[in-house]
Amino acid sequence: MRQIVHIAAFWVVVIVAIRLAVCFPRSVLAHVLFSRIGPMRVRGESEVDYFLRWVRFGMSSFAQAALLFVAGWAALQLEATLFDSLVFAVLWVVVIPLLGVSALLVAFSAFARSLWVRRLSHSKLTFRSPHEPQA
Repeated sequence: MRQIVHIAAFWVVVIVAIRLAVCFPRSVLAHVLFSRIGPMRVRGESEVDYFLRWVRFGMSSFAQAALLFVAGWAALQLEATLFDSLVFAVLWVVVIPLLGVSALLVAFSAFARSLWVRRLSHSKLTFRSPHEPQA
């Protein structure tokens, strides 16, 4: 029963924090919760280059998660009782791999999108309608 109370209290805190952030959009809490993460588009940058920067961003986040996973594994080799801690177990087994996989998905989807945009821009350059006037 105590765990249910803790879970309910956690969700009450989460919902209240989100509500406060929505009610006060210029607060620090709102900036932390709703700020955009990742590269911003630069003026004059092509869409393909923008997506390739997203690929680099996703791969660097994946590399960080992989490094943390390896560091956790090394710490576990040095101190086997560390896995008895629920916090370490959840962080090492669930959170870090989930972050790594999501970063990898971001990188793959951005790469696929860059290929798609490159293909469409190439087809726009090579395909001409017969009804277009010759320039």
